[in-house]
Amino acid sequence: MNQTTDNITAPPFKAPLLKASSRRSARTGVLHLCTDLDYGDPARETVTLAVLTQRLGWRAMIASSGGALVQESERAAVKHVRMPLNRHSMFSNWRNRVHLEAMVQREHPSVVHVHGLGAVEMGCRLSLQHRLPLIVDFTQPLPDVPSTHHLIARMTQTSCTVRVPTRMMEKHLTSTFQINPAIVAYVPPGIDLQSYNTAAISAERLHNLSRLWRLPEQAIVAVMPMPIEPDMGHKVFLEALSQIKEENIYAIMVGSDRHSPGLRQEVERSVDNFGLNGKVIMPETCADWPAAFWLANVVVACNSAPRGQNMEIIGAQALGRPVIVTASGANEEMVLKDETAWVLPSDSPKILAKALHDAAHMNTDQRVNLADNTRYFIEDTFPQANWFNGMMELYEALMYPAARARTEKSASKVA
Repeated sequence: MNQTTDNITAPPFKAPLLKASSRRSARTGVLHLCTDLDYGDPARETVTLAVLTQRLGWRAMIASSGGALVQESERAAVKHVRMPLNRHSMFSNWRNRVHLEAMVQREHPSVVHVHGLGAVEMGCRLSLQHRLPLIVDFTQPLPDVPSTHHLIARMTQTSCTVRVPTRMMEKHLTSTFQINPAIVAYVPPGIDLQSYNTAAISAERLHNLSRLWRLPEQAIVAVMPMPIEPDMGHKVFLEALSQIKEENIYAIMVGSDRHSPGLRQEVERSVDNFGLNGKVIMPETCADWPAAFWLANVVVACNSAPRGQNMEIIGAQALGRPVIVTASGANEEMVLKDETAWVLPSDSPKILAKALHDAAHMNTDQRVNLADNTRYFIEDTFPQANWFNGMMELYEALMYPAARARTEKSASKVA
């Protein structure tokens, strides 16, 4: 366990209020469609939003192919129906249509909320057939291929709103897919600052995770929370580490290669080629990100391919950890350059190696000052309450036309 965890405490946090809608009806329910509830931004946001709306008296329902977060949703009394939304064969599509039709007839949702590209087709079908408002959440860039353009064209034929977490995603959708900016709603992501708080992380959680990852005592730990996909920066990160082997840095590269089968083996070969055997750990998932960041000396996102958001970067800053990101995608929207993070050019192992060295050798005063800056930045910019209240306003605007008119009028004044 690294020694810095004993010296830094994050500033106290007072949770803002979550706003419940003043409107109620027998049909105030939201049907969430997500391909799966495995660890990942769409699944996390699906479960969090469903749980919070359920607590405020709304009815939340989730349809997905299942995953690690199902138990968390069901503990909060959120109804979950398992169906193969992650498959797109003729039989699977038919089965999904039958189950969703039955679910809509039984539950009478007021809104359909689709999380990610994989369930858009089913969401569009429900919206058109049952005249239900549709929200589509895109957190990552979409592939610029004909099938995606066709699906987006079908989506825009419905009464839909497209929610994006960053300005980068807004530009991506309006320029690449010519989505009408009027239907794109920018709602920044939010993080639970009560969970990402030093007071909430027990020594037992730190010890268990340290043992799981087999970290030596007093190790310098660099965490890279990125999916194992092309141009996510894994080889650049490893090359940078190979240039500062004397620093005794242990790397935790958390990510799955389920969307790029076989790439994990290539990364493992790079570990061997750079002489980093024994110093790199590659778990597919992490069930306790707050503890992982509290163990870390530095958190890195050195992707060259654009990403639409990175909740792990936000979480690391919430716990006062130094962050290194590249100037790619929406990375710069989630940090304050030179105040809460190093922002580096992509594909530059030498520059990354220097930043890793500087982060590893920060003294206690520097770390405390940085922890203050990062914590206050996240509290002001990415609190969960702001994100949740923004989503509730979208729901209300779709369900009640008068409210929608007020929302559009406010947006035009801000613009």
